[in-house]
Parts: sequence; structure tokens; C-alpha cells
Amino acid sequence: MPQKTQFPATPGIIALLVATGLCVLMQLYATIPLVDPVVADLETSSGTATLVLSTCFSLSYAAAFLVWGSVADHVGRRPVILTGLALLVVTSVGCALAPNVILPGVFRTLQGIGAASYAPIALAYLTEATAPKHRATSVGAMATSFLVAGITGQVAASALAHEGTWRWLFAGSGIVFLAFGLAVLVLLTEPARTRETTLAGQFRNLGQLLTQPRILLLAGALTTLLLSFVTMYYALGPHLEAAGLSSGAVLMFRLVGLPGMFVALLAGPLATRIGVAATARVGFLLAAVGLVGEAALSATVVGTAMASLVFVTGVALAVPSMITLLGMSSAPHRGAGMALNGFFLFLGASLGPLTTQLNLGFASLLLCLAALLRLAAVLVTGFLRMDGTH
Repeated sequence: MPQKTQFPATPGIIALLVATGLCVLMQLYATIPLVDPVVADLETSSGTATLVLSTCFSLSYAAAFLVWGSVADHVGRRPVILTGLALLVVTSVGCALAPNVILPGVFRTLQGIGAASYAPIALAYLTEATAPKHRATSVGAMATSFLVAGITGQVAASALAHEGTWRWLFAGSGIVFLAFGLAVLVLLTEPARTRETTLAGQFRNLGQLLTQPRILLLAGALTTLLLSFVTMYYALGPHLEAAGLSSGAVLMFRLVGLPGMFVALLAGPLATRIGVAATARVGFLLAAVGLVGEAALSATVVGTAMASLVFVTGVALAVPSMITLLGMSSAPHRGAGMALNGFFLFLGASLGPLTTQLNLGFASLLLCLAALLRLAAVLVTGFLRMDGTH
């Protein structure tokens, strides 16, 4: 392995981590359009298919964040990333070969554990290994990949299920994760840094962060982001189908929000002008406005599309800003901080599919989500008044 330097994250390494992050996070969203194909193939109910494909993954994914961050602070980022990618290879192949509905549930749970090793650890690595002048851009690029995965995962899964079988998604994912794992093994080096001597010390750091009111304010705000994002897209498909759109048209509709996700790259420059917390608040409020617009214009396809773009743009501004806020606020225990970031962010994502079972109308559901995002902006304001440095 090459000698450690202070900032070993070259543009090539950053690109590798961003691409890997895109594929890892696609596993969370790709199953949104796979419920019906799995119901037909494995002869089960839609509720069971949703539980197996989404809830099992999301809950284990969120919970595992609390473990991987502390482990990575102790043993290093590279070993944890490699372990997670190896687990993703095995579990992806297992899902592809599963003969009944029980085994996909088992493999998706394990897959969530493996996937959780990536996002917080890669973000912590970029925070440490990227030169300060490029740090905001690298974190923004990673956050963009996480958001873009929400669209590309759905589109790729829909296309594969339409042309062949849902199993192709998992088989292809296993091959891709193997390739990324080999690239990380060969190319990734860690910056020189000090580590605590015991793993127990790392978990104490995690507990100490959870006792800080300012961290809890950020946690509450974080939970609303992917909760609203996943819930909106889960509810969107049935709403558009009820409006008479074909499956192909629904697939294209999901791409409307894609340009808005690249706004995450502008979060860093905007934060230098108005502050990180202010950028996060702008994102939350813009996302809330987008959801209100979707609710008001839900009877028209064009109006829903334009409002969904506003919503996604707001989320794209808020996500990297919140990641940066929590990372700065948890220093020097950034691994534990990113673990909490991932836990609360994806706890919201795991609640998304369940929220759609409340049997609210599409417009009413979106208005409730908009209220949550407005509350999140208030929580960030509370953090800013308490902290006063961001």
C-alpha cells in the first residue's frame, strides 16, 4: 500500500467513491418498482413483498450505521468499506437466486447491514482525506450520488423488470460490487490520523454525541429528508397510474427530478456565502414548497412534474448541508457523527414505505410531509441559535 499522506483523496479516488456510493444507495430505492414483479414471481402479497424488499433492508441499514461508524473510527475506513462491499456481493447473489419469499428477506436484511458500512464511512473518509478547499465539493458530489440513486435505482429496476426479471438487478449488482471492491482494495489509502485504543471508547463517543441537544436537533431534521423523499416517490407511482399514465410514462416521469439533484453540487458554494445552516434551511423550505405545489397541482401531470422538481431541488440542497453540519458538530469523532447522520437519515427512509400505508390521499399525504419539512427548518434554526458558528 502506498505511504499515507495527509490528503490522499485524489480526483480519481473521489470519483471511485462517488460511483460506488451511487450503486450502494441504488439498493435502497431500486426495490420501489419491484413489488409487483416479486408478487407475481414468488406468489406473495404486496404487503409481504414491501416488507421483504424495502422494510427489512431499510431497518437493518439504519441500525447498522450505529455500529460501522464506531468500528471505522477504531480500525480505519478502508477495512470497513471492503468488508461491506464483500457482504454486498454475497447477499446480492443470494437475492438473485432466492427460490421463495423468505430468503430474499434474510438476504435483504444482511444486504442492509453491508450497505450501511459505506455511506457514513465514505463521507468520513472524504472529510479527512480531501484537501480543505475541495472538501465541500467532494461531500457535495457524494451527496449528489446518494440523491441520484433515488431516481436511477427506480429507473434501472423498472427497465430490468420490464425487459427480463427482477432477479437481474441483484445479479448485476453483485458483479458491480465485486469490481468496486477490487478497485478500493488496490487504490484507496487512508490519511495519517490518531485512533483511540479501544472500540468501547468509540461507542462512548457515539453515546456522548447523542446526549448533546444540538445533535438531537439536527437528528430530528435529518429524519424528515428521506422520509419525505421515499414516501413521495412510493405514492407517486400509484397516483400517476390512477391518472391513466402507462408504466413507461411513469418511468419517464421519475426522471423529471433528476436535474434538481445536481443542485447538491451548489450547496458548498452557497454555504460559503450564507452559511451551512442557512443553506439547509433554504433546502427544507424549498422542498416543502415543492410538496405543497404537488398537492395543489396533483390533478395535472405537468403541474405535478414541475412541483416535484422543486421538491427534489430543495432536498438536494438540504442533504449535503445537513451532512456537513453534523460532521462539523461531531468533530473529532466524525465516524460516530456520520453514523448518526446515516442512522437518522435512513431511519426516515425506512419509515417511508410504511407511511404510504396510512391510506391518506396523495395530496393530503404531501401536505403532511410539507409540514414535517417546515418543522425541520425550525429545528435547524434552533440548532443555529444554540451553536452560533455555522
